[in-house]
Amino acid sequence: MQIVDAVVYAIRIPLKQPFKIALGTLTHSNHVLVRLTGDDNRVGWGESTTFHSVYGYDQKSLYHVLIDHLLPAVKGMDPRDLTALHRKMDLAIPGNLMAKCAVDLAAYDLAGQAAAMPVSNLIGEPRAATVPVIAALGIVSPSEAAARAKDLVAEGFEVIKIKIGLNAEKDLKRTQAVRDAVGDHIRLRVDANQGYDRATALQVAASLEPLALEWIEQPLPDWDLEGLAQLAKAFATPLAVDESVYTVHDARRVIAMKAADVVNIKIPKCGGLYRSQNIAALCENEGIPCFLGGCLETSPGAAAQAHFHAATPNIVSAAEMEPWQYVDDVVVSPLTMNAGSVALPQSSGLGFVIDEEKVEHYRVDL
Repeated sequence: MQIVDAVVYAIRIPLKQPFKIALGTLTHSNHVLVRLTGDDNRVGWGESTTFHSVYGYDQKSLYHVLIDHLLPAVKGMDPRDLTALHRKMDLAIPGNLMAKCAVDLAAYDLAGQAAAMPVSNLIGEPRAATVPVIAALGIVSPSEAAARAKDLVAEGFEVIKIKIGLNAEKDLKRTQAVRDAVGDHIRLRVDANQGYDRATALQVAASLEPLALEWIEQPLPDWDLEGLAQLAKAFATPLAVDESVYTVHDARRVIAMKAADVVNIKIPKCGGLYRSQNIAALCENEGIPCFLGGCLETSPGAAAQAHFHAATPNIVSAAEMEPWQYVDDVVVSPLTMNAGSVALPQSSGLGFVIDEEKVEHYRVDL
């Protein structure tokens, strides 16, 4: 089986409401979709995205790396040989993991179709037919956060992620307000997106200790592994890293420095399913759990998340997937949440059907 055609589409779909974090505010998707066609006429689709204030490059960069370097490189490759595919992409251009993710997912979609099995069966053994998911609260006032949290619990969510990192005093009030609103039976996690210095992070972590959080995520800049190690040692609440880990090598350094108790694997950030599996396997060998983060994917990316979560034993707790945050989607039947979970797609490949009219409607020229 060979890839005979490769096309990329840049799309922008508005969010239902702006999503504010410590590093910026997102109002719409910055996605790319890659379509790979095999010599058997099967078609695989993959998705990736970016947020320039977090990851350092914008949608235009993502798009042109694919057009100029990655898609020409993978033509003629066998989509079932992910090791060779990633080696070829790395030779074409170093880094650029989020662009490589879109190719990786499209290749897995093709490989699953060729094997007549869902991707979760292709990469492992699914643990369940559903995947638990979280809801996320951006940086809003404590009263708004509390009201939204109550609504989310009423919708069936059992895990809520709260964004912090802009103002320590307001962050603490927001988190306390949510805990008061939802009670102790709902699991909470917070994410500072690198927003604090060491002194502030120590103060915030100490103040959050009584709230019984799942973990505190990335309170310090990605490079400050020494500071993260100090925090991880000082508090009972687990410390998670996100922006500090893009690759297996990053994960190995974090583990060696005892800079985290848990690692956030985001499939786009880490370069696709293939590389994400390698990070999860390393962490499992070292006794470090991982959780599945999200980049506000639409349904194609969320389907890949579901397969990865189901087939990866070292992924703990609920997945951060929220395609319903957008006003629309690019698939015929979008993923939906029911009682705090998403059904694992069961058809071959990633298990969705692209709505090409929607792709054209939301397509942008870059």
